Amino acid sequence: MNSYLAIGLQKFAMDYEAEITALAAETLALQTVLVHVLGRLAILDAGLADAIKFGFDDAASDAESTAIKFGKSASPDHMVKALHIVEELRTATLGNPDKLKHVV
Repeated sequence: MNSYLAIGLQKFAMDYEAEITALAAETLALQTVLVHVLGRLAILDAGLADAIKFGFDDAASDAESTAIKFGKSASPDHMVKALHIVEELRTATLGNPDKLKHVV
């Protein structure tokens, strides 16, 4: 293999890895901000808490609808992961509805 080609391929691979790392960091930052802002809004007002809950319901329904719409042309792993992330963000924002936070 030509040494210039090898260097070019190595640089491309490094750029690719750097881009993946940057996108992962950006995604994590956006998820963190979203969870904390929505969580604070939910604490401030019961009406906002309901709106946030319904927003997560809508997001989960949209993820399911997208999976159905694209069927086999969409990656099943991708669609399952998207729905799983919505549910993780819901739990991080609103807590686990199956567990009581305060026992009276």
